[in-house]
Amino acid sequence: MNLHFTQFLPSFSLFSREMAAFRSALLFSIALISVDSFNVEKAIRYNERESRKVYFDLPSDCGRDYKAEKWTGLTEEPQMRCISKGYGTAKVLLIGNSYGYRTFPVLHKLFAGRYAEFRLFTKSSRMFLNKDPLDSQFDYAKLARRVIRHSKPDLIFVIEKDMEAAQNKPFDGVIEDDPIFNFTQARVRFLSDHAGSVVIDDQYFKPHLTDGVAATIADRLKREKTKPDDFEDLRIDSEVYLEEFKYGRRRLTALKGDNVIKNRVEDQICLEESCYFFNQKNLHAYYGDLALHQTTEMLKKLKPGYKRIIKHFLKERKRQ
Repeated sequence: MNLHFTQFLPSFSLFSREMAAFRSALLFSIALISVDSFNVEKAIRYNERESRKVYFDLPSDCGRDYKAEKWTGLTEEPQMRCISKGYGTAKVLLIGNSYGYRTFPVLHKLFAGRYAEFRLFTKSSRMFLNKDPLDSQFDYAKLARRVIRHSKPDLIFVIEKDMEAAQNKPFDGVIEDDPIFNFTQARVRFLSDHAGSVVIDDQYFKPHLTDGVAATIADRLKREKTKPDDFEDLRIDSEVYLEEFKYGRRRLTALKGDNVIKNRVEDQICLEESCYFFNQKNLHAYYGDLALHQTTEMLKKLKPGYKRIIKHFLKERKRQ
């Protein structure tokens, strides 16, 4: 049976569409009514920094992964890979692209060394669960499979952005006839067969902003735009979000695997009638650069979900 770690959106049955919109706007205004109560300069610096972030320092105890290099021959972009040794018994692996790389420090801290090894094996702009048009030039999935076969992980996290947005393409008929679903299901089956547990993050919503969210907020604050109306466009109604991502959500829901955990990361951002692109209390963006990577502020929102997953895994591991 698949496990789901989700936070459900509030029901709209108690409100008309107009009342829901009014309540959302009211909450938005209340949250920003005292915009001067936080440090505007700090918010500007935060958003500017997140809008430019590419690489960051990995945890000090996560060193060069010589074994993975031997298995795969991959040595370029070393910032995206490392291995940390702990005091536990489980082998943990994180694969995916830069979205997985951004998440690694959070997972590493939550585990707090309660593993035998925690391996990071990611690659910018490449994909494992989705068909990658650049596989003929660099087949990341092939290398990831080598790492999995050699390392025999007890837990695999798959965190990646679908670069081609294939997961959300419309389909007709039964999902079992959908080629996009079948491709991903075959990859999930491989993971399920080669690991004790598999955690799959759903796809991240992509705000439609030319300059990115963080840079947009920083620019508006520098131009002394601090009224609620100045940020009204930096959100999307939850109903609209659910409609826009309905095909991707259906594909994720349909994926099969007795040891597969589906982590609905976007539902953890959309906790009210609107999905905000930033923290209303401090105007820190949830989406950083033009590629819309998760900022540290977004990862704070997602941390409780990852914490529950890790706690559940370690508890089940202790029972074995």
